[in-house]
Amino acid sequence: MSANNEKKSVSGRQHVPVVVVGAGPNGLTLANLLGTYGVQTVVLEKNLTTVQLPRAVSIDDESMRTMQMIGLDQEVIGQCALDYGSVYLDVKRRPFARIEPTASEYGFARRNAFIQPDLEATLKQGLQRFECVDARFGHEVVNFSQDEQGVLLEVEDNEGNRYELMADYVAASDGGKSYFRTTLDIPLEGLTYEQKWLIIDLKGTRDNFRQTRVYCDPRRPGINLPGPDGTRRFEFMMLPGETEEEVVEEAFVRRLMADHGPDRDAEIVRKQVYHFHAREAVRWREGRIFLVGDAAHLTPPFAGQGMNSGIRDASNLGWKLAHVVHGQLPATILDSYEDERKPHAWQLIEMAAILGRFMMPPTMFQARLMQAGMRLLSLYPPARDYVTQMRYKPKPRFTSGWFLSDGLSAKKTRSGRMIAQPALEDPQRHVAKLDGCCAPGFLLLGYGTSVKEAFSPLKGWEQQLPSHIQRVCITPQQYNPVPDGDVRVFRDAFGKAREWIFDGVENALFLVRPDRYVMAVITEENAATVIPELKQMLREVERGERRGGATQSAA
Repeated sequence: MSANNEKKSVSGRQHVPVVVVGAGPNGLTLANLLGTYGVQTVVLEKNLTTVQLPRAVSIDDESMRTMQMIGLDQEVIGQCALDYGSVYLDVKRRPFARIEPTASEYGFARRNAFIQPDLEATLKQGLQRFECVDARFGHEVVNFSQDEQGVLLEVEDNEGNRYELMADYVAASDGGKSYFRTTLDIPLEGLTYEQKWLIIDLKGTRDNFRQTRVYCDPRRPGINLPGPDGTRRFEFMMLPGETEEEVVEEAFVRRLMADHGPDRDAEIVRKQVYHFHAREAVRWREGRIFLVGDAAHLTPPFAGQGMNSGIRDASNLGWKLAHVVHGQLPATILDSYEDERKPHAWQLIEMAAILGRFMMPPTMFQARLMQAGMRLLSLYPPARDYVTQMRYKPKPRFTSGWFLSDGLSAKKTRSGRMIAQPALEDPQRHVAKLDGCCAPGFLLLGYGTSVKEAFSPLKGWEQQLPSHIQRVCITPQQYNPVPDGDVRVFRDAFGKAREWIFDGVENALFLVRPDRYVMAVITEENAATVIPELKQMLREVERGERRGGATQSAA
């Protein structure tokens, strides 16, 4: 606010294609994606800087792939404790189940610990690469309206000055108490847990165990999570009769820490009481406004998927907004954001809730029964691996959205699924992950001993798909990659492309979207049907359509 406590009005109204409201991990990731595509973007964050205290602590393989898409994966990897597991302990603190995934089909370890302030600082720094992105901290949206032409935002900065922004689209990544969601009167469905939890973050841990300990004890359920650089988090369920004031007292906190390892005297960075939620917005879009991250869904922490679900939102929405703004795709593609993301986000909420029930058995009898059952299951290798390898985690795939179904079952289909990311070798013998071998954008991927063999399903249809789609041929591990015209050729360096992508699929091409989900599978048998459909879906829009797209009700 200004010194005389009067609000100042700034004349003029700036127009910008996209405004991102909220500069947490999800909003900053989205802004980096938009910057990668050269979209003029304004980021508005009411706080003066990014968060300074720990919050989210786990980043998964899918989110790391998104970091790779925005060119920040190596910086983020350097901040992480990579590839950690979990051990579930019974009432006597004996292991009865383990989660130790070894698969890395998307190019990264499935579980990685990080420090949110470091991640946000990296993402904020990343925005400086883009002249098209203007990040404004200390700027808060205080009012908005929308019509068929766009969204009008009234913004107040930290000195009390007010100004207006006109946006074609707004991505509201403004948190669990989202101003946009509440103002638009979009309800949340789901539940809030009755139990409260005490969160303790510390640094300088003396505990060198690098896996998460999960205390499945009805007397005091809890979690002990290792982090990078000597950090550690404890989460303890509050018991009936305990008050928030009592549990954050220094002596109480240190007693809990002393009972769960050698960190009684470690430096406490934060101690706070939380309510956990399992809730989702009934709709994620209102006209030209899209809900992203916690504004759209609130996930219990038991699976470490809250922030990761938000990064999936950003990855899904970012390229679609970019292609619509640039006139490369019709605005109707934006309808697929909610279709694709909402069901998957809810699946992860449900998974987290199930894991929470394992952690919080209500009685000693139920705890012992469940833990004995898990021990029995571990004797059967398929059941053991289902848990250990995290095969219970919902796959990154869509049941509906902007892709062409191949008519196969959910287990067998390749359409609508995230494509794996094997290591490939170029003709100069440089090895890199799939995404690192390709530019951002659409990708047509084939497999064969030669380009002619790999792209045989296109015979007679070569000119029907847009020329901007990258063509990539992967040769089997036993064949050297030989350059061939405008098709980029790589060798399947370790045989994983065959195993992860092409196993069981003969003479097929995969059309892959910019977010690395399969848009269509093209074969010689279906080319005459699929390619005309793809041509229509991928058509560039006419100039008059470029700012269209408020296909859902505007407020």
